[in-house]
Formats: sequence, C-alpha cells, structure tokens
Amino acid sequence: MIDTIMTGEVLRTFARAIVALVSEARVHFMDKGLHSRAVDPANVAMVIVDVPKDSFEAYSVDEEKTIGVDVDRIFDISKSIKTKDLVELILENESVLKIKFGSVEYSVSLIDPSAIRKEPKIPELDLPAKIVMDAGEFKQAVSAADRISDHVTFRSDGEGFYIEAKGDVDQIVFRMGEAELIEFNGAEAKSMFSVDYLKEFCKVAGSGDLLTIHLGTNYPVRLIFDLAGGKVRVEYILAPRIEAE
Repeated sequence: MIDTIMTGEVLRTFARAIVALVSEARVHFMDKGLHSRAVDPANVAMVIVDVPKDSFEAYSVDEEKTIGVDVDRIFDISKSIKTKDLVELILENESVLKIKFGSVEYSVSLIDPSAIRKEPKIPELDLPAKIVMDAGEFKQAVSAADRISDHVTFRSDGEGFYIEAKGDVDQIVFRMGEAELIEFNGAEAKSMFSVDYLKEFCKVAGSGDLLTIHLGTNYPVRLIFDLAGGKVRVEYILAPRIEAE
C-alpha cells in the first residue's frame, strides 16, 4: 500500500509541470520520493519532475510502484485545494488513486502504464553556460518577447545573459549582468527557442522561485526550476527551434 501526505501547493506544482507537455504520464512512487518524466508529442521538449521524500508531510511506500495517471484530471482536482492544505494520496490497488483533502475524497481511475507513451531517456548534454536567476524575472522576459515574436534567442557572454526577440517592426532585449544574477559563469552560448513552449514552462513558476539555465550554442536548453519552497524540482529540456544566427 502507498499512503502519502503533501500540501496542496506541492500536488498542484507537480501536476502543472507535467500538463505543460502531456495529458497522461507514468508516475513512480519510489523509496526516495515521487518521480515522473515525459516528452511532448512533437518530440521537442521533455519534462522531469521530482518530489523528494523529505518534501512530504508523510511518505509511506511499502514497495516501489509505477502508475499511469490522467495528469489533466489531477491538475483540475488540485486547483480546488488551498496552498497550505494537506492532501493525502492513497494507492491500495493498481486501478484507483484516492485523493483526500478536508472532507472531500476523490477516487481517480488509473491508466495501464504500458498504454502510455514510453518514457524518454534523459540526454547527456555538454552545455557550457550556467545562469541562475529569479524565475519571475525570466517569466517577465518571456512574456514581453511573446508580444512581438514566436521565437526568442538566449545568449550568454562575458558581459551577461540576454533574452532577445525580433519582430517585423519591434525588437526587445532583456539583459542581466553578473551582479544581477544569482550565479553566472560568463561562458559563451547562443540558441533560439519557441516562445510557445517557454510560456507553458513559465506557468509553473513565480517570483522568488529559483531557475537554473544550462545553455549551449544550437543545443537544447536545460531549465531547472526549484518550486514550492524548494520542495519540487522541475526540469524542462527544450530543443532549439532553428539555428541561431
């Protein structure tokens, strides 16, 4: 039997991170905590979500188990749970997941994990540039870029980190120097990405959350969010849209 208790914020963050890319996913109840990863239908982006055991109020897993979940359904349910309220996930068999909070109990039918698309292997990427910043600043820059273009360029050099977008008429440049960043190694890198994907990724984060960016030249980018007070770790890997000029 599996019986875990977490806050509403943790459950909502976990589900929201995954629904950015897919509606169904495998979820692993492991000794070390909760884990899920998936790739979108276009094979452009991957999401990896981890909730360590220590992030739970209670975590009892008799044996490790993998279930198939309608993540959209879980996310919809999580919207009705207050941030600090406790929610209990109970798995007594492989067909139903019980979600209990307050005086409410949902019984959510599960999906055969073998019927869900195979989980991706996590690629090994050598990305020289490392940028650590407030996720809220990043979210603001992506939102601004979205107003003028459907793609955006991330660039790093010895002077700072740049997010640039160019439309038919307008152009926007968001720049943060080393003094404004939490961590920055000054390595050179440049790649272009789809704004639509980045907008979805940003929905999971807010001001005060930590974002670590690993960037290369014409390589996928790794965006690692530390969310819900550090209780949830979400990583997105996004392929470059086109070769950066």
